[in-house]
Amino acid sequence: MHELKTPIAKGRLVSEMLNDEKSKTRLHSIFERLNLLINEFAKIEKITSKNFELNLHFYKMSDLIEASIDMLMIEHPARLIEIKIEEDYQLNVDFELFTLTIKNLLDNGIKYSCDNHIEVIIKEKKLCIINKAEILKEPLENYFKPFHTSKKGLGLGLYIVKSILDIHQMALQYKYKNGKNIFIVK
Repeated sequence: MHELKTPIAKGRLVSEMLNDEKSKTRLHSIFERLNLLINEFAKIEKITSKNFELNLHFYKMSDLIEASIDMLMIEHPARLIEIKIEEDYQLNVDFELFTLTIKNLLDNGIKYSCDNHIEVIIKEKKLCIINKAEILKEPLENYFKPFHTSKKGLGLGLYIVKSILDIHQMALQYKYKNGKNIFIVK
């Protein structure tokens, strides 16, 4: 971890010396993304090695969604994410891990949608994340494998989601209906 974070810190320092604000902003974004990836790898390592202790507390699903959207670091998220709260509920979860799960589902939903838009529905003790997209080419279980072949990512998103949901004794379900992918956290 240290060996990876040191070049990022050095790159950030060097980028501060640039006069071109556009390049500086772009480099900051790249270094921030690298930092986030390293942190996610660290969490994956903790999860898979069972070398952590869950910090469980009750949180409203709507608050977990809001925190997860903040983690996406996107401008004007309301343009990309439509939230419908039919029935809010509380979950006893590890805030840091569970928001990472939701963030990955939201990120995938936006990334793989035809229109860069997702719908999030909170209802009946379940969370639904819906996007207009092609049907999954493989069974959902195949996407739970680490480094699953992906055109738009590292192939770790659903692996992380599955690992964290397993720890919380929850499940991810998938269905395709009327041209939409529907991922359900129960």
